[in-house]
Amino acid sequence: MLRRHLAVAVSTLLLSAGIVQAERHIYVADHSIKKVLKITDDGKVLWEADNNNGHDVQLLKNGNVLVNCPPGVREYSPDGKIVWEAGKDVVGGAEAAQRLENGNTVIADNSKHRVVEIDQNKKIVWSYDVPNSNNRKAATMRQVRRLDNGNTLICASTLDKVLEVDKDGKTVWQYEVPFPYLATRQANGNTIISSGDGYGSPQGFFVIEVDKDGKTVWKYGGADAPKEQKLNWPSGFVRLANGNTLISEAHAGVIREVSPDKKIVKVIKSPAMKHPCTLVVVEE
Repeated sequence: MLRRHLAVAVSTLLLSAGIVQAERHIYVADHSIKKVLKITDDGKVLWEADNNNGHDVQLLKNGNVLVNCPPGVREYSPDGKIVWEAGKDVVGGAEAAQRLENGNTVIADNSKHRVVEIDQNKKIVWSYDVPNSNNRKAATMRQVRRLDNGNTLICASTLDKVLEVDKDGKTVWQYEVPFPYLATRQANGNTIISSGDGYGSPQGFFVIEVDKDGKTVWKYGGADAPKEQKLNWPSGFVRLANGNTLISEAHAGVIREVSPDKKIVKVIKSPAMKHPCTLVVVEE
């Protein structure tokens, strides 16, 4: 009984002191409105900046926001000022961008179908030519992510493969999937991948988690999924700490939160959001 009274007393003190629970906010790269947005769960826009219909967004440790803003890449301060930019003199068709711990930036450059790493002076210090061994007329890739082990995870979309390549350009892991959009490596070694379609690739329309041997651990959506689990072009996603997964449905203009047992927890909509792509989730 004493513990219960203490808990109530503490809760009352916190409320009276104006301390409130952190609220979830989501940064969204939108491919239709030429903006990157920061929204609440109820769709209210808190912040926005130009992205020229780019697909990618990263929140940096200094509070700035990195976006691909085709043809290049931009870093914005919280007040919307451009504080760093890599333009046509460096890349011609930036599809994805990731700032590394050492200050370098990894960029997927679709104009040359290659991935580059540039230093803070915008000099190329590493590059990898993404293969087009199936000879697609319009070869393209989507998101790339540098891993903690130093390798690079590449969505070779028109190759219908996710490739993990080392610093020497050797493929050390791969997984076949229709038009991969985003692939992220989890702490347990599993890889989560979103699958779309286009450019001659078959339709996937699912998000799948596979282990290091390529065995399916979890899958949501796809042709064999129940109607309520169908996805309308899954692009970005985030695996949350509670095990739920946020999934951008690019052609539906919404973000769906689903539980590990594939129940719909929430559908996030915003009048400002039309074609959501990659996401960053923050609690503040």
